[in-house]
Amino acid sequence: MMRSLFSGVSGLRTHQTRMDVIGNNIANVNTTAFKAKQMNFSDMLYQTTQAATGANAANGTGGTNPRQIGLGVKAAAINTTITQEGANQSTGNPFDLKISGEAFFVVSDGTSTYYTRDGSFDVDDAGNLCMASTGYIVQGWGVDKEGNIVKGTVGPINTKASNEYNADATKNAQIAGIIDKDDSDLQNKDGKIVNFEVYDSAGYPYNLKFGILPATSISNSTREVTNTESIYHMPANIYKVDTSKLSFSYPVNGETKDLATIDSPEATEKLIKDIWAEINATKSNAAGYQNIIAAGAHTFGKDDEITVDLSKFFANNPDLNIDPASDLLNITALTVKFSGETGYVPNNTVDYPISDATKVADEVAKLLYNNTDSKTHTDGFVSCGLAGAVTVAATSQTYVDDNGDTVTKWKFEKVGGTNRKPLQLTDAQSDAMRKLLQLKASDGKTQQYTTTETMQDSAPIPGQYTIKLLGMTDSNKVAVDVSSILDDSVFTVQYDTGNGEFQYVDSMGNSTFTINLSTINDRGNFENVTVDMSGTKNVGNDHKSTVEGKRLDGTKVGKLLGVSVGTDGIVTASYSNGHITRLGQICVAKFANAMGLENSGDNLYQTTASSGDASLVDIKAEGIGSITSGILEMSNVDLSQQFTDMITTQRGFQANSRTITVSDTLLEELINLKR
Repeated sequence: MMRSLFSGVSGLRTHQTRMDVIGNNIANVNTTAFKAKQMNFSDMLYQTTQAATGANAANGTGGTNPRQIGLGVKAAAINTTITQEGANQSTGNPFDLKISGEAFFVVSDGTSTYYTRDGSFDVDDAGNLCMASTGYIVQGWGVDKEGNIVKGTVGPINTKASNEYNADATKNAQIAGIIDKDDSDLQNKDGKIVNFEVYDSAGYPYNLKFGILPATSISNSTREVTNTESIYHMPANIYKVDTSKLSFSYPVNGETKDLATIDSPEATEKLIKDIWAEINATKSNAAGYQNIIAAGAHTFGKDDEITVDLSKFFANNPDLNIDPASDLLNITALTVKFSGETGYVPNNTVDYPISDATKVADEVAKLLYNNTDSKTHTDGFVSCGLAGAVTVAATSQTYVDDNGDTVTKWKFEKVGGTNRKPLQLTDAQSDAMRKLLQLKASDGKTQQYTTTETMQDSAPIPGQYTIKLLGMTDSNKVAVDVSSILDDSVFTVQYDTGNGEFQYVDSMGNSTFTINLSTINDRGNFENVTVDMSGTKNVGNDHKSTVEGKRLDGTKVGKLLGVSVGTDGIVTASYSNGHITRLGQICVAKFANAMGLENSGDNLYQTTASSGDASLVDIKAEGIGSITSGILEMSNVDLSQQFTDMITTQRGFQANSRTITVSDTLLEELINLKR
């Protein structure tokens, strides 16, 4: 028989095998993470009809090459294109995962371990991350009680997480920004105010309020003081009055427009007087008078509003001289807003509106008058303060300080017979008290005298400030009693006097101070809060400080938002309070020869002697790739390449079939020789 027949048969078989490989590649063109196969050919055994010979110098002959006849072709190898990644397919499913690089997911059926590039995972009823197609569970590392990944024995990745994250009490905070020494806020009683929020262990928020003030040094010296003392016999009653300013507006085409009162000053002045007269009921009951307040009511000292009927106002005042261009002639109703200020007057005979009242805060008036609560006077909307006769001695004390500057200070005393009781006032209260005394002129009892007194002066310490806790409120702005810790909540902050850089709090090397909130647990379970001041500077900033407070930890109770997988394979649960909890980490497998893996169907691979054992690693730590969530790897089959290979395979098969046909013809001729 002819050897070419057997060579042709081997060619047919081998090309058929290659066609089987191509057909399988094309069939899996849409299989997730499928890796195309490539088949290589090699020739088969050779029949040697004459061995090779070497040169023979004795006979003078040269060498001859071997004479060999090949016996056909065979499949040399079928390789998997493991290293060639497929394209990305976005799914939006957080548990669809794609591996970049040459690593594999590790899955288990409970008995055997498999490896796959197919990251189409799902979560079963037990919370395990598993393959959507087979249910095999994805393997990885678990976490300890603190949420740290424990890279020991691998096991199932479970995505179950608590529906709530417990609240944490705030332990750390910071104050950062610029303290400008020329900021006017630093001269206030409490200084520059800084607020920040903290949480207790139950998750309830509270606001801590701090004040920053320039630190001062106190010095005592003897001064020649010129005293100018005036005695004021204050009236038994002073009257609290409403000094609200009135503004007017009206609607035009869906918008609100302010009334220009200068258009008709006579009309607007009369309107203001009529409004106050009607509020105080001094005119609303008059014969023939039409009430002009159509809606709303004004409450003493409040910023509220009423509506005025202009047609009734004009009916009450027919002889008004109104500018023809005034808006008053084009509208029927006005909205009148009250600004809500109050003041004090010495008697109740004034008419509204009142413009010359002494505008001081109620707490200053209460230094002299025990009762400044609102009481409606019968003659108008006036509040009386009843306390009996009060005598006040106001003394200006003038002296020259160490710098040669003339300084004037005030002291106030309540006089009762021969006794005097000093009034302890801040600078702002001292200014207000002088205004209050203007309600009653001096009785002419003014005397001037010189004394030698020990004066206490204060001077700012360059670069040094004090920060102190002023108070604490809950989420409803209700004050929390922190009186027990206020004395221990005053701290000194030092800055470099040259460049303004932060130096320390209280002592060199210390950058924080601690508020001992844990001692006030009557309102909640607080932790002591350590506040970092190292982020502050004492430099110029256009006379404006920018210091702000911020808590660095502590949260309210959080609701579970979802579970996700990071690029490093770490599975985390996210909560509404910003907390993230680690649930585990997906491990990956790498191989010395990934092309040596054996296909097991269902997009699974198993190890072989050629692939070597799997090394289970952290994909990011090893630097071999990453994991992407919401994306699947598509098949890497290239159809154009497969169709080209199909053509060459078809032609190869066809040519081998011709070899058999021609060999058959030769045999036929040989047989015909006998005829």
